[in-house]
Amino acid sequence: MPIAEILVGISLVKASAAAIKEGCSAAKSLSDMAQSVDGLFEGTKQVQKARAKKSGMSMRDQLGAGSAAQEVIDARLAKELLHEARMAISFRFGPKCWDEIVSLQKQRDAEARRLAAIERQEKQEKREAVQGVFIVIASVVIGITIIAIIGAVIWATQAPPAIGEIE
Repeated sequence: MPIAEILVGISLVKASAAAIKEGCSAAKSLSDMAQSVDGLFEGTKQVQKARAKKSGMSMRDQLGAGSAAQEVIDARLAKELLHEARMAISFRFGPKCWDEIVSLQKQRDAEARRLAAIERQEKQEKREAVQGVFIVIASVVIGITIIAIIGAVIWATQAPPAIGEIE
């Protein structure tokens, strides 16, 4: 449900921005506010993802003016709260602090994407290995079956011994 995701995302953004502003005014250290900053970025991502994802919505929701207006308002609200948090952190910890936070966040996102790609590659390799083993086993079973059929045909085509030859 994208609307629910947007609401969760925007509420996370609001709560995180409020905690950051409160932390800056209370002279807390940046490490004390780190969770709020992470929540701010996560909430913004959720709003963006929910806005980009249209599947699962009814045609009325997709075409309705209310949902379009709500999406734009939520996106702008998230952007505004992100800007307010940026300003509060910049005033409290210096102008370069926010840039360092954003840079580190981008590095971590890139690392997470890289690790996810490695994990997908490993799963694909494992799947291919299992398929290879399956093909080998199936080939062996088919080969044994063919040999058994050929043996049965040869045995069946041999002339039965004459009644007098059995002794």
